[in-house]
Amino acid sequence: MGDPEVDPKRLISLWAKHFKEGTDFDLWGQPLEAIEVYRKLSHELKAQADPDSEVFSDEQKKVIGKIAACLDVRCEALQHLGTVDGISIKDLKKVEPWLKNLFVSKAKEFPIDVRAVQAQVDAQSPRRSETGSTPTEEYEEEEEVVDSKTRGNLLPKPRPMQGQTAVTIRIEKIGIKDASQYIDSYITVSVKDLGGRDLMASQETPTARWKENQYIYFGVDVYLQKPIEILSPDFAVFFEFKHYKPKKKQVSTKCWAFLEKDEIKDGAAVIELYKKPTDFKRKNIKLLTVKPLYLHLKLSLN
Repeated sequence: MGDPEVDPKRLISLWAKHFKEGTDFDLWGQPLEAIEVYRKLSHELKAQADPDSEVFSDEQKKVIGKIAACLDVRCEALQHLGTVDGISIKDLKKVEPWLKNLFVSKAKEFPIDVRAVQAQVDAQSPRRSETGSTPTEEYEEEEEVVDSKTRGNLLPKPRPMQGQTAVTIRIEKIGIKDASQYIDSYITVSVKDLGGRDLMASQETPTARWKENQYIYFGVDVYLQKPIEILSPDFAVFFEFKHYKPKKKQVSTKCWAFLEKDEIKDGAAVIELYKKPTDFKRKNIKLLTVKPLYLHLKLSLN
């Protein structure tokens, strides 16, 4: 039985609306806006393609998983224009009828060979070559559900704006007790005002590159999508360290950290880690440990 609180047809209608919104941005030559819409839609699709979800049938979940994979691959192409082929906007539009008509039985094969395209992107992606990781299939053999944790959803560097300051944050490493025990760890980066409201889309790093002693290494650049000057003066950048718990089959936040406006300066930054839950309003902050374990960053202001 499906979840009585979820109307599948209404959900599909909403997905189709978001799909068109993303492809419209894509066709208009607005890659940042397209990526943001594609990422959000992909996340929603994956939630319903999960084996534990009871809203859709197994066959429908396979289609949903493939559509999510296509969106992720298109994002990869937009992030690395000219270096990653991925899926063209023309090919992505071929997927749209499959989303709109999810309840209609399909006589034809899915219009895109997702595995082949994903393998091509894995081979071309600059992030993959930097990490030295080998290409992996993007979804499980049995359920064909997309797993995007390896690649994260970092957004590309925005276009420079004259007279305004762009911020690049390189996440070097995090110091944490029993570092080797954390599985598929990554960091979610978000920018919020003092009321906890989002000021731009959050981003997730790829999973950590390696672990050594009490450190987990990331070595990735996060580009804030808006210059400092147009953000509210009480903004802060939040970093949530997350990892996968196999027994519970869920992602958990271990700790978090943040930078306020006056701390954003060129050069290295070593910041304290705090106990969960993340307090975006910055009212109830407790140190994770008294040991010298921190989040290590390098900031660049341009």
